[in-house]
Amino acid sequence: MAKDKAVLRKKIFSMRKTAQFVNLKLEDLENYPEFIKAKTVFCYVSSKGEAGTHDLVRTLLGKKEVVVPKCIDKEGNMICVKINSFEELKEGFFGILEPENSVEFPKDRIDFAIVPALAFDKEFYRLGYGKGYYDRFLSDICPFKLGVCAKEFYLESLPHDEFDVRMDSVLVLGT
Repeated sequence: MAKDKAVLRKKIFSMRKTAQFVNLKLEDLENYPEFIKAKTVFCYVSSKGEAGTHDLVRTLLGKKEVVVPKCIDKEGNMICVKINSFEELKEGFFGILEPENSVEFPKDRIDFAIVPALAFDKEFYRLGYGKGYYDRFLSDICPFKLGVCAKEFYLESLPHDEFDVRMDSVLVLGT
């Protein structure tokens, strides 16, 4: 299974070189009643090759309590940290923007989670980057989990294991 995932990751990284990426917008989320009701939104801060979230995070800051991921080591562990402005984010592990602040926010207070991946499938499984950060983080909490990807990365089926966390829905951008 791990070999299948590694081969697929390599293929998708290659596809990303020519893919057109779009930004996730507030309007994209307003079709989800779970988002409308949510007080606290967990949102990844996009890096190269992911559906863009920088403008979304800025917009959400005036409307919801916003928490973002912060990697605490290179072994697949992360926490979430509440931010009050986008300017609180600085380059962290893997070149991803993260809060400088390391005050952990209680992840069980998250109502709605926006999750990245290399790809998602029609059963709402995700293919991550291979370190398990999001699977570990999401494994013991139950917010509404929304995967986000461009249409090129929404696949029929992906290999998955028992520890892979399934999303509640996938929003396919660019369709």
